[in-house]
Parts: sequence; C-alpha cells; structure tokens
Amino acid sequence: SSFQDFESTTLQSQELAKATWRLKTRHYFHQEGAKVTSTTFCERAQILVVGFSTGLFGLYELPSVSNIHTLSVGSNQLIKSCILNNSGDWLALGCPQSQQLLVWEWRSETYVLKQRGHSYGMRTMAYSPDGVIICTGGEDGKLKLWNATSGFCYVTMDKAHTAPVTAVTFANSSVVISASLDGTVRAHDLHRYRTFKTLTTPTPVQFLSLAVDKSGEIVVAG
Repeated sequence: SSFQDFESTTLQSQELAKATWRLKTRHYFHQEGAKVTSTTFCERAQILVVGFSTGLFGLYELPSVSNIHTLSVGSNQLIKSCILNNSGDWLALGCPQSQQLLVWEWRSETYVLKQRGHSYGMRTMAYSPDGVIICTGGEDGKLKLWNATSGFCYVTMDKAHTAPVTAVTFANSSVVISASLDGTVRAHDLHRYRTFKTLTTPTPVQFLSLAVDKSGEIVVAG
C-alpha cells in the first residue's frame, strides 16, 4: 500500500513538472514593510490565512481573496507558524519571540486558548505535594503554575522577582516559595496568586538553592 502511494505521488509530481503554468491573477496584502512568514489553507472552508512579520495575520476567502479579518497578536511579534483545523473554524498561531501559542475562533472573534512559556527559558521547577500543580521559575523572573494533568499554564505571576528565579519549592499545597538572583526569597499565595512575604539578608547576596522543612515554617536558602 505504501509503495502504491509512493508511486502515485511520483506520477503526480511528474505530471505537475510537465504541466504549463501561467499567472491568472495577482493580489496584494497592502502590508507595507511586512514580510509573509507563514500561510495555511483550509480546502473545506476555502479560507487562506497569512501571517506577517509585524504580528498581523489576515483571513481571506478564496477564490476572490476577499479579506475577512485582519488582526494582530502584538506589535512586531513574528508569526512563525499557523494552521487551520479541518472545519476552518479554529486557527492556531505560533510566535517564537513571545513564546506564545494562540488558538483563535475567528467566527466569534474569541480566543479559545492562550499559552505562553518563559521568555528566556525555564530554570527551575517543583511539583505540589498533591502532584496536581507544577510551578516553574524562569530567567525572566516570573513564576508560572501549570496543571499537571492537562499541561496548560493557568497562572503567570509577572512580578514574582526582578531577576532570574533559581529555585522553587512548595511549603504546602497553597504556598510556593521561590529564590532568585535578585537577593530575595519570596512566599506566594496560590489562592490569591500574590506575594505575601519577602525575605532578604542584611548583606545583598544572590540565592541559588532553597529548602523548606516539613512544617513549612523554616526556610533555608543559599
């Protein structure tokens, strides 16, 4: 079966190479200074999606190439990849600079999913005592909470630290403690998603390691 498929594909390629091609129409996107970085096409819905280097993406109805929507995922956010699902209703966009995965339902003009990783890489991680949550700390100074079952990030604590996070650990299922190169050890409430205590030393130092006793009352950082 696989040999027959290969043979059929080869014959089709040969026929295409021998065919005569000509330019029928020419259409312009009118995006000055932008480059086309990704495209996808849904045959069932007859929709073409084009992603640009400026963070804009456009949906076009074929064969008229009429513009349905032109939207932006952010200023100068390169859209490196895009794909439509089989029905043409959901559009997935990948932006490597912002570490984002976006899934957009264009008919209702709503986002189905927004996922974003750490901007400059993940440095440390820890499981919650019940194994439900994973906390990660990144070079960007942020903490992220992930659902261990689905793999989705559901909270990003943008102001956790002002320098790379070097260690994280759970004091209990509702409190996570983090250490950073900014010289602080901080405790974060996982119910309100905020920092409620900051620990420092008399002489500024950079922390690389962290440990908490079983009671969650004593914290050691080095």
